[in-house]
Amino acid sequence: MMTNTKNKDRIGIIGAGISGVTAAYELAKKGYTNITLMEKSDRVGGKCHSIEYKGKSYEMGTLIGLPTYKHTMDFMRDFDLMDRGPLLERGFFDNNGRKTSQIPMEQIEAFTQEFKRLPDILKRYESLQEPGFLHLPPDLCQPFSQWCVENKLSVLEQVYMHYFNTFGFGGIHNVPAAYVLKFLSYDNLLSFIEITHMITWPKGVTELIRRMADQVNDLRLTCEVLFMEQEQDGQVRVETSQDIFYFDKVIYTAALEQMGDTVSLSSEDKTLLANITYEWFRVYAYRVKGLPELSGYIPRNMYPERKGHMMAWYYRWADMGTTDLVTVYVAENEAMTDLEMRETVENKLRELGGESIRLYMMKRWRHFPHVDSNALHEGFYERVDQMQGKNNIYLAGEIMNFPTLENCIIYAKHLVERFF
Repeated sequence: MMTNTKNKDRIGIIGAGISGVTAAYELAKKGYTNITLMEKSDRVGGKCHSIEYKGKSYEMGTLIGLPTYKHTMDFMRDFDLMDRGPLLERGFFDNNGRKTSQIPMEQIEAFTQEFKRLPDILKRYESLQEPGFLHLPPDLCQPFSQWCVENKLSVLEQVYMHYFNTFGFGGIHNVPAAYVLKFLSYDNLLSFIEITHMITWPKGVTELIRRMADQVNDLRLTCEVLFMEQEQDGQVRVETSQDIFYFDKVIYTAALEQMGDTVSLSSEDKTLLANITYEWFRVYAYRVKGLPELSGYIPRNMYPERKGHMMAWYYRWADMGTTDLVTVYVAENEAMTDLEMRETVENKLRELGGESIRLYMMKRWRHFPHVDSNALHEGFYERVDQMQGKNNIYLAGEIMNFPTLENCIIYAKHLVERFF
């Protein structure tokens, strides 16, 4: 009678964000029982970071889920988290704080025509529906704004910008088209444009990560990986701030650009990973009264020259009328001081009608790991894929399939299915 050798394999997972807990959960479903999940901070979740204020949850990282997030919804069902969260009513505002329309009246006809053409254009890129970014066509490697020019989508370009730039993913003028279209597929874009019920998690998105992490028998918080290497017998030796571990395989879901700090990489691999860049993104939580009781976008502040200005705010629980806490989203401007960015945000809150403005907290995120057009043209993802399994170390995480909850889940599940 054959025995299930998976039960004996020792698997180490580095990083307890959504990618790490997904990998652990999927491995357990496949029969793996000896899993250690290591997280250097004192909590699970990574950028899924919910806080509690006056008995209600607020999001300082991952903001919402879209109704198209099938894999996320499956996990929510698995962990009994299908209760509807607060409504997310949205509006657009000009730079003077006056409510405006997302698409100017004179552009409505052009928008309608462009939107009708969009499905046929996107059919050329069915590979984007697969996990990861392998074998991208050359036109998806160019900046998204250039892709829009080629496809005569001048009005839709603005609409894409509203939903891409706001969430800290840099600017559509230099980010390759593949990233924008991976995040804003046709169905996802439609979810933003239409008034649909977003996934807003009444207990906070972190509750999903917590419940998934609770299934792991050996979860180690404040467990920083210091160094790891493969031994002669094939095992991976992992030195941490808590202990030394030996694993048959390791799944690395932490920041890939920092992997060289803990693993001896070849010069070629170091050069490859040096292509990875990121965006600094801030989420401020303010106690404020008098704001319009909806969530708002300020398109003027989404352009690169307006970094450091408030792009959007999230008035969570506004439909219940029981909160004075709002979260504000800002692409960091390295030329501005902390105080200057705060003053800019607070001046905008006043223009919007805000009173009694007090900062509650702020989170600064190293956000959206990605590479530029040249690196994509040169086969960055094909070369990263060749690193999979080298020295029994496997790679998942944000950069592999775009840093949304759903895309991280999809890639972690794909990795487990492919290699384990």
